[in-house]
Amino acid sequence: MATVLALPRLIALQRKGTDDKYLRLVHKDKKLQGFLQNSGDEIVSPYTKFETERSKSDENLVHIRCCYNNKYLVRSSEEDNWIVVAAHEPEEDKSKWSCTLFQPCVTDADGSSFSFLHVQHGGYLDIDADLNCLCIRQVDIASAQSFKVLNMESSVILPQHVTFKGYNDLYLSARVIQSHPYHQFASDDIYDSTIRYEVFRLSNGNVRIKSNHFGKFWRRSPNWIWADSDDTTANNSDTVFWPVKIKDNVIALKNLGNNRFCNALTTEGKTNCLNALEAEVNIWSHLQLYEVVSKREIYNVTFYTENAKIYDVSGGTTVTKEVDNKTQNEEQGTVSFSYKETKSSTWNASHAWSVDVSTTIKTGIPILAEGAISISSSYSGEYSWGETMEQSTEISTNLTVKLPPMTRTKVTLIVTKGAIDVPFSYTQRDTLFSGKIVTSQFEDGLFTGVNTYFKYDIVEQSLSSTTTE
Repeated sequence: MATVLALPRLIALQRKGTDDKYLRLVHKDKKLQGFLQNSGDEIVSPYTKFETERSKSDENLVHIRCCYNNKYLVRSSEEDNWIVVAAHEPEEDKSKWSCTLFQPCVTDADGSSFSFLHVQHGGYLDIDADLNCLCIRQVDIASAQSFKVLNMESSVILPQHVTFKGYNDLYLSARVIQSHPYHQFASDDIYDSTIRYEVFRLSNGNVRIKSNHFGKFWRRSPNWIWADSDDTTANNSDTVFWPVKIKDNVIALKNLGNNRFCNALTTEGKTNCLNALEAEVNIWSHLQLYEVVSKREIYNVTFYTENAKIYDVSGGTTVTKEVDNKTQNEEQGTVSFSYKETKSSTWNASHAWSVDVSTTIKTGIPILAEGAISISSSYSGEYSWGETMEQSTEISTNLTVKLPPMTRTKVTLIVTKGAIDVPFSYTQRDTLFSGKIVTSQFEDGLFTGVNTYFKYDIVEQSLSSTTTE
């Protein structure tokens, strides 16, 4: 039996013993929207990345949340056994079909594969043969489908155009040393053309790196990292690297040819040159990553409200005012209220990197009202990915109401606060230090917003009945 502690916090899932596909959220096919299909090609993607959350009532149970829109895995209905990404909040009541609790069970000796029991249903997660989608199958544990759980805690999506700074606070520079194309931590100039590199991401999370100066890919030889490869495939593991996030904008690179981390090394007449040397990360393995981008523009932002999550909805201020009409004729009255409107907005993306790039964004702002999401306003200006923009405004509002004869009208202003997570796509236009312009399309955006909204509740009461009482 596995405990939650055996599961990483961030994971990707692969059906064991079949193929190299990853479990992914279907988000564009209207027929299967919200389903989880065994068809993902990329491991480092918000569609294939999930977060496990410990149950508050039982440490052996977890909720599983999709990182694309932060919704939880849940049964599609009481009658069906499909597991979909649909729950806005975790549900711990084991008697409800909407329960989101799963029990992970280790299925191999090294603890990297698990079967998952749906606690309320009593069946195990499986892949349906027809739709290739996630479902629950009523089988015993010996026959349950096993899933390889891949640890995504330290996984990172590197930007495309980058430079690296080493332990000595100098940039990695393309240098010819002893007639070979080395990389040396030797430049102090961010505008130096020899420090520019291009990252090519592979579907399994690995990367290949090309020196813009030499025009060739990195290759281990024998352990020095040279830029001398014209191979455009990933067949040679000496040209493939696994990026590991250490902190903030600091990474390490493991060469897959010898499974060693790249370090700054001084030996054999070379000083602080890149070498795949160490089995473990140390200070000489730390690479500060920066984008060689002078200006970035984000536009063509499209929000997918149909995939949005609404949560933490709570009632706040309620104010009631009364208006009496003591005549025999219908009249009109005006009721005035004031309240504080609060709003916070955050745009983020899995491709975003915590580096200093001057960025402007042109986008709408989703808001929540009466259980629905709309795009009511816009923002255009400077912005840093992940920055939270907050606004608080005192609002005065007047409501004109009909006052029936001999009636007391009670008007209540109800102010509600709620949060939303809304996925979005966008266009990114980068101007590189070289002057080259690169335009890219991304679908990894997630907007998080919190706002207040109000409604009126009107109750009429006969004045004759109040007099009698």
